[in-house]
Amino acid sequence: MSDQSEIEQVTAVWDRLTDWLAEWAPASYASLLPPAAVDVVTDAEARLMHALDFGFPPELKALWRVCGGVQDVEVPGNEDYAVWAGSFLPGGIFLGPEASLWQRLRFGPGEDDLWEGADFVSFLDAEDPSGSGERGMYASWSTDPTLRGVGKWSTMTGPELSSPAWPSVTAYLEAVYELLQTGGGPLLETAAEKHPALALGCLAWIYPDDGLEVPWRPVHP
Repeated sequence: MSDQSEIEQVTAVWDRLTDWLAEWAPASYASLLPPAAVDVVTDAEARLMHALDFGFPPELKALWRVCGGVQDVEVPGNEDYAVWAGSFLPGGIFLGPEASLWQRLRFGPGEDDLWEGADFVSFLDAEDPSGSGERGMYASWSTDPTLRGVGKWSTMTGPELSSPAWPSVTAYLEAVYELLQTGGGPLLETAAEKHPALALGCLAWIYPDDGLEVPWRPVHP
């Protein structure tokens, strides 16, 4: 598959996913930032290239052309922050280019780099939209096909990278959309049995037996 074909596919599935948010989870939809400025993406990639000698995956740059990440929005009835509108993907919060760069460089580069030689950037942070969390999901544009794709990263017990679980960002987002549409698909197992739920206009991913501290309903009863 050509780079251009992958770019067209990732933006198409992102459009379907965000159209779903607009209809069913308007607070999550409202968290979407406008497209990142071209010079912001270019500058971040130049700093990444200078430090680690690789750039951003083309799929991520394509997504940033339509959405520059997410922001905090007020969710009425969410006094205890039981939900966060921008956390609508099961793997974490979609990072913009500067947060993605910060997460990759904050442990290095150089001899202090926890992932020296690993050609990846974080595109989802499970905890922090600034890219300062301890776990999330990475996207790799490695020339090694066994390392290229989307997987999990963590610094909770040391630097850890899983093997890629998805061949591309597109494949990951397609699996998310399939689960939202049908209630099944390959994501359900890899999402550790978390299910999508709607709460206060947000899309959340929860263990159904645990529930939430605010009114909620499953996307698929």
